[in-house]
Amino acid sequence: MTDPFAPPPEAGSAIATSEGRRWTKESAGGFFAATAAFVVVQALVFEPVGRLLPDCTHRVTTLAGILAATLACPLATRWLKRLPSSAPPK
Repeated sequence: MTDPFAPPPEAGSAIATSEGRRWTKESAGGFFAATAAFVVVQALVFEPVGRLLPDCTHRVTTLAGILAATLACPLATRWLKRLPSSAPPK
């Protein structure tokens, strides 16, 4: 019987993160920008759309937020990659 709280084995583990799947500062910043864009667009779009299209308010607002988040994530990630590294000099 194996210990359920034991750490996974290091060598040959299928759970090991590859270089492309690692959570970096850039990906965290992109996720934050996408979330912020979604929330801000929802707040800005809801009232005008509610007046113009009262039957489709939530649907249009959600689609606008998804579009904003889809555009914000790669833009923020690209911008964060251009910033200088905060690593101390050697």
